[in-house]
Formats: sequence, structure tokens, C-alpha cells
Amino acid sequence: MERKKLANEVTNFCFEYEVFNTVCGEAEIKQRIEEQFDDVIFVEGLINMIIVKTKNNEYVDVDHLIIILSELERLRLELEYKDRGSKC
Repeated sequence: MERKKLANEVTNFCFEYEVFNTVCGEAEIKQRIEEQFDDVIFVEGLINMIIVKTKNNEYVDVDHLIIILSELERLRLELEYKDRGSKC
């Protein structure tokens, strides 16, 4: 999934299920997320925060949650291993 679309999906999901405790608007949050998508630690923290904040929410759309977490994990792995390249 393209990063801009992923940032939009994450933002919408997090506002819908009250993952963020903030007074900032959606546009500002989305921009901050997009700006931080090159930081592996940020992406890992975002994954963990979403898991912790939705774990006990019985109304969460689990299928949508899995898609978002899978895409974030894919991005995290790309960032984690981007400098290694193919050394075989």
C-alpha cells in the first residue's frame, strides 16, 4: 500500500477507535504520520500503540485492524532491512 494511503487508513482507523488521545485534527495527525514513516522506531511504536489500544475493544473491525497492522509491519521490515540489500 502506498504510504500516503496507509497514513490515511491509519489515521482514520485510529480516530474511529479512539487510539489517539489528542486534540489535534486528523489532517495534522496524518501529516505527522507521513513525515515519520521513514523512522523504523516510529513505525514500530505505532504498531505497538495500535495493538495495545485496540486489544480490549470488542467493537474493533478486526479484519481492518489486521490489514493496517500487516501493512505497517511490511513497512517496518522494509525500513529495517533496506540497507542490507541482496548480498547473496
